[in-house]
Amino acid sequence: MIETLAFRTQARTVDHLGREQIADCPTAISELWKNAYDAYARNVSLHVFDDPEPVAAVFDDGHGMGYDEFVNRWLVVGTDSKFDKNVSDAADRDGLPRRTKQGQKGIGRLSSANLGPLLLLVSKRKNQNFVAALLDWRIFENPYLVLSDIEIPITTFANKEELFQRLPELFDRLTDNIWGNQKDEKRTSRLKLAWETYDKAVDDGDLFSEKPSELIAKTIIDARFEERHLAPWAVWEGLSEKGTALVVSDINFDLRALLPSAERDSNAKRTKDDFVSTLYAFTDPYVSSDSSEFNAIDPNFSYEVKTWDANISHGVVEDDLISVSREITEQMEHVLSGNIDEHGVFRGHVKAYGEWRKLGSDYEILPPADLSIPKGPTTIVGPFSFHVATFERDRGNSKLSDEDFARFKAMEDHSGFLIFRDGLRVLPYGREANDFFEIETRRSINAGREYWNKRRMFGRIALSRDLNPNLRDKAGREGFIDNRAAKVLRALVMNILKRSAYEYFGSNSDFRKELLPDIQAQNAKEKAERERKGLAKKNAKKFRSQLKNNLPVLMKLHEETALLVSKIRIEEERELDNVQSIISDLTTQLAALRLVGAPANLGSAEDDYRAFRTIVAEISSRIKELEELRAEAIERIQPAKPEEIAQKQLSSHASRLQARLRVWRKSIDELQSSERERVSALFDERNKAFHQDAMPLVDQVRMGRLGLDDALEQMKRLYEKLDTENEDTFQSYLDALEVMSENINIELIARQGTADNIALRDDLNRLNQVAQLGVTVEILGHELNSNERMIREGIRQTRQAGEVPGTHLIETGFEALAQQLEFLSPLKVSGTRTRREITGEEIFKYLSKFFDAVTRNRRIKISASEEFKSFSIHEQPSRLLPVFVNLVNNSVYWLSTSQTKDPEVLLSVEDRKIVISDNGPGIDPVDQESLFKMFFTRKSSGGRGIGLYLCRVNLMAGGHSIQFSTDRKFRRLTGANFVINFKGADFD
Repeated sequence: MIETLAFRTQARTVDHLGREQIADCPTAISELWKNAYDAYARNVSLHVFDDPEPVAAVFDDGHGMGYDEFVNRWLVVGTDSKFDKNVSDAADRDGLPRRTKQGQKGIGRLSSANLGPLLLLVSKRKNQNFVAALLDWRIFENPYLVLSDIEIPITTFANKEELFQRLPELFDRLTDNIWGNQKDEKRTSRLKLAWETYDKAVDDGDLFSEKPSELIAKTIIDARFEERHLAPWAVWEGLSEKGTALVVSDINFDLRALLPSAERDSNAKRTKDDFVSTLYAFTDPYVSSDSSEFNAIDPNFSYEVKTWDANISHGVVEDDLISVSREITEQMEHVLSGNIDEHGVFRGHVKAYGEWRKLGSDYEILPPADLSIPKGPTTIVGPFSFHVATFERDRGNSKLSDEDFARFKAMEDHSGFLIFRDGLRVLPYGREANDFFEIETRRSINAGREYWNKRRMFGRIALSRDLNPNLRDKAGREGFIDNRAAKVLRALVMNILKRSAYEYFGSNSDFRKELLPDIQAQNAKEKAERERKGLAKKNAKKFRSQLKNNLPVLMKLHEETALLVSKIRIEEERELDNVQSIISDLTTQLAALRLVGAPANLGSAEDDYRAFRTIVAEISSRIKELEELRAEAIERIQPAKPEEIAQKQLSSHASRLQARLRVWRKSIDELQSSERERVSALFDERNKAFHQDAMPLVDQVRMGRLGLDDALEQMKRLYEKLDTENEDTFQSYLDALEVMSENINIELIARQGTADNIALRDDLNRLNQVAQLGVTVEILGHELNSNERMIREGIRQTRQAGEVPGTHLIETGFEALAQQLEFLSPLKVSGTRTRREITGEEIFKYLSKFFDAVTRNRRIKISASEEFKSFSIHEQPSRLLPVFVNLVNNSVYWLSTSQTKDPEVLLSVEDRKIVISDNGPGIDPVDQESLFKMFFTRKSSGGRGIGLYLCRVNLMAGGHSIQFSTDRKFRRLTGANFVINFKGADFD
């Protein structure tokens, strides 16, 4: 006798296919989002509501489901939509291009069980009623239930308000799966037996466990789905006529960890980080319309994850805020992009150390010689696309700017080498624990040679289901089925990474060996420059702060000592002692307020510093007067015991010095203690570094994965690298200590060097501007010389034609230009260099003619003594005349701006030296030391600060010298007095 029997399906089959098949919560979300993609949604989202009993919801705006579709498709496990052409008709696509289906087995919907047990599903097709269903996935965990005995309560309604009117009945009907009902006594009996058996099996031996049936019933009865849980859904808001919502209660730990109220322990933080890192790049962020990667697809699919605290939402994952993109990765210093054809050949372009080395499809990598590329229909690996970018681990080896290096370093949380199929993420590739392409395995053997590091890789493989049909997902979405196609894909990608590392990026690359020394040298130079700027900024800030604090105190001291000298009377020995105390006190106060290390450019603090120095000079002068009074009194009074006064003063000075020394010692002791701890910790760290990095090499040799010779070579390179780093760290530290032990002021050297460096750089920049000015004068002089005769001839011919109106004005203006041209000739770079006898008379006439208009208009007298007129010197006019022009021009400027009465400039001789004097306002003592420095000027307009500098340089070229003098014998007029000492001048 032959019987035919059918499979009997237990309810637990659904649990096996759903919750137990999905690796984790982010993977479940990914599956649900792919279902939305298959339903031609443009937008999908996950919302988690921070309620006393949190709720999660997945919303999409796909084509949705009507009642018939829900019953005949969603409730039928294993339905594969790729065999149903109706789901891809134009109405369902809603204007979108045809999409390749991501679902393969018809069980992706069951992954919602991973989010939480209680599910409210609401869906709507365009022009159809809503359909809603309620189910608890835990019911399917009962191994004693037959699948056909579980009934899913379903309802349809036209208006969204009706849903919450019908929810109580849906909950009641759902609990019928626990207790049964009177309509079907046989089913009720089967349910009762199944739950009693299951409860007993779970409860067996555990007095504290809760019965599954009671736990499920309690959850269903206490569950709360509210209007606000559906409010963010586009259909509920009235923004879309179609879509599906999956609302889940009693959500899992992964979703709770996203909430603001979640306990912030290390486990919750790690869970949230893993969740975000898995879903942040659900669609391919490396798609570019400019690239030639044919498998790189923009799926036109937006996604987001939000949490809700009351009515306030917080973004957790948003696709439009992804920190990585194709544009950003192509700014990195190493980039590899291209396509792999059906023969396994990579063709693309490569960027190394910030420059594109090969473009288009010029860079070619052949598959490994020992790899056979399959061609059969069930084994073939179709063409796919490739893009990856990275940057150097060590800042000293990188060509990136500091800003870019820090920016890319901060993006490491979103690094990874991912796989996308039809523009959607394939999990678990790119996750930290997954090493499908053995990147970290090869790196552990030789990090320098293999180069690639998952923590710094930003890129992906782009596949399509149509061209790569044999790359199929495992049932649990834990990667590709390990068939031949997947093995060949892995071998091809590993080979591309390996060859590019060997040829361009890794330590064995000749390309790297050639470029790296120059890059390191440039980075060292730039680092020194950054540190110089940092030190200059720090010194300037410190100086300005001290100036701001000290100036008011100094002004108060200046005010208090204004009448001090006039009030002092020293008639007897007691008063002498008082004066000495005042002198000591003032000297100490002034020393405490002293400022050192003024930066080259004080900016807005310039006026305050000038005032500070002026006040210091005045107080110092008052102290000097007191000291003179003291000296006169000592001479007059003749103290009986002068040694007692000296001893008292010694004690006073000593106590002041000791007080300041105690303050410095305390600060130094604190710094030395802190620094000793830091250096000690650094030594401990560096002592362990070699063993930590070298021990894996010994392990590799022990396991036979690395040859002894290779291990010894790598160990040598590691030793040399660490030894160099240690030397850079500790030898420079030791050198600094040795310099300090010799009582050399490192801070003063650094500060002065920094200030000088800044000043020299500024001078160089301005010199370039001045050089351009000189070139301009050269060109102008040349052109005027070339055209002078032509203009003169034109004027002559015009006069011959008659007295044309305006001719006289043209002639006058041209004569003025010609005179200026004559003056410019000694200033030109190519001006005459011939030496000749020049007399004071000639110089005076030259100046009188040059400044004729100025002196007449401003009524400034320029005169010369007979001694000046009669002196002579053998020199180049181009060297000598500009000196006098600059000096007189400065006097004219200050005489005019100060509105000096009866302004005068005098050229004279004193002690066989030339003196140029004026009766203007003179020069501030603070400025006298900077007069001949390049670019120093106090002119409010029109001053470049190069006139006096050029005077000194011109004179030095001939062995002459110039100085500003305050000596009485050279003070011919009350203002500024400059003295020139001419070598070889004749004054007889």
